[in-house]
Amino acid sequence: MRKPDSEIDRNELFEAVWSAPLSEIASTYHLSPGGLAKLCDRLGIPRPKRNYWRMTPGERLEARPEFDAITPAPQAAPRKKSARRSRLPLPDRRAQLLDIAAQIVAEEGVDEVSLNRVAREAGISEAQAHNCFARRIDLLAELARREVDEFERSRKGIVLRGRDRLAQVVLSTVNYLDEAGRRGALLQAILLETEVREVLRSERDATRALVSDAIVEATSNTYRMSKEEAFASNWLITAIALRAGRLVSNGSLSTAAGVRLCLPMVMGCMRSNAQAAD
Repeated sequence: MRKPDSEIDRNELFEAVWSAPLSEIASTYHLSPGGLAKLCDRLGIPRPKRNYWRMTPGERLEARPEFDAITPAPQAAPRKKSARRSRLPLPDRRAQLLDIAAQIVAEEGVDEVSLNRVAREAGISEAQAHNCFARRIDLLAELARREVDEFERSRKGIVLRGRDRLAQVVLSTVNYLDEAGRRGALLQAILLETEVREVLRSERDATRALVSDAIVEATSNTYRMSKEEAFASNWLITAIALRAGRLVSNGSLSTAAGVRLCLPMVMGCMRSNAQAAD
């Protein structure tokens, strides 16, 4: 049986949440990980971000804050008379729910996302949330689409700055790794859901083919290569960048290290193409 908030030892809870992930200790408090996170917030107890558990012991020691258990927990503000719920246009409401879902994924993990939860956070009923997204999977799939669109928008913007094919590939690779560091963890977490991957697979394949065909055509014309060679060259460069991006996204590699290791291999492929064309 869960204790009332007033009976929980704040210092003990602080030590617990900084010693193991919320998902591992939540059951001790008869709560879900999300419920434990809310309890910490109510009691004014700082909690680690998800990437904290990927740090080395030394890095964790530096990241762990000081905690004064003597300082009283913040008092909840008096509840105001409930205001009339504002009606948002459907596109705005969908965007709001996507933002809430993204925050939950980043802080607590994709398993904590549900239409009931995002509706509660938005201050609307679950039925209203279902008017925006029929199923939880539809919500997560749309969130993944939004992240992919941001990646692609960023890529297109940076590629236009390149004056030649080599410059475009270099700029695109650096930009991709930078985006992977900033938003890749969210997309990776969502794509762990099998149903989301299935929903997006056909869409991603079509988009990938459209982008790849244009790149293969440009590579073939620039370096006087056959379409087969151009396709293989593009596949190798893409595979290198994607693998580095995954390592950056999951915190195994810093963005700077990813660029330092990945870029020479990508440029080597491009220079090899140029030499073959001479």
